[in-house]
Amino acid sequence: PPLRLEEFLKELPPDQAAAKRATIFAFAGERANATPYTAMMNILFLREHNRLAALIGQANPGWDDERVFQTARNVNIALLIKIVVEEYINHISPYHFQISADPSVCWHARWNKPGWIPIEFNLLYRWHSLTPAAFELDGRVVPLTDFLFDNSHLLRIGLGEAMARASAQRAWRIGLHNTADPLIWVELASVRQGRNNRLASYHDYREAYGYGRGTRVEQIPGDPPPVAALRAAYGDVDNVEFFVGIFAEDVAPRAAVPPLIGRMVALDAFSQALTNPLLSEHAYNPATFSPVGMEAIAVTSRLQQIV
Repeated sequence: PPLRLEEFLKELPPDQAAAKRATIFAFAGERANATPYTAMMNILFLREHNRLAALIGQANPGWDDERVFQTARNVNIALLIKIVVEEYINHISPYHFQISADPSVCWHARWNKPGWIPIEFNLLYRWHSLTPAAFELDGRVVPLTDFLFDNSHLLRIGLGEAMARASAQRAWRIGLHNTADPLIWVELASVRQGRNNRLASYHDYREAYGYGRGTRVEQIPGDPPPVAALRAAYGDVDNVEFFVGIFAEDVAPRAAVPPLIGRMVALDAFSQALTNPLLSEHAYNPATFSPVGMEAIAVTSRLQQIV
């Protein structure tokens, strides 16, 4: 079934469904309740918003509540973008240089077209094979199926311990043939989505991103079993689909993801994250974020600082 709350609960016995429903938080979107760890991140930034609002309100006693709220929201968005670029993308990148979240490099770039996310980027970020079949929490092992739409784990251990456990949790290895059984249906839905959107082939995207084309399936950088499976499923290398091919590649040393995914993610740091309207040359200033907010943005570059 799709990962939606009501459909998910219908698959459970009534007593289990009622118990899970009682732990669901009043978030703006149900996806934030999908796991205790997604709820954890949402709560963290909700609390950061409240902290920022208190500081902004104190510095601007003449502002009404709505202006304080929206200004703190603007700052929170900028903080998230900066952390994504300067900590997360740098962490998963195999490059020997650090990417900086300086929006000014995008202000006059011809590719600066904010406000849209391509379907390819939506698909390449479905890293289901990284998700373990079970999670270790306060001395107990919680199966993935018991982790979905169940914030009782977060309520039991608290936000700080949840952040520590999430950081210590061992991930699986990204790639083909390594997705936990409860998430296989998501992979199938992703393949169908790519076909319904008539995406170009995996090799077309490889060529577009400067890696060049191959003539044989064996030239896809992967282990022998994926190569054999790809040959059996597609025959010719030009028939390999985008969603399947990008996860067939090997993960290079020091990298967290395969090469084509890594290059597309790195480019996204500029063409998507840093082109957010709040970071434009017309909005990236104290009038949008307040002087207090600008200072918070300047000094924050790691999630640990917000925690």
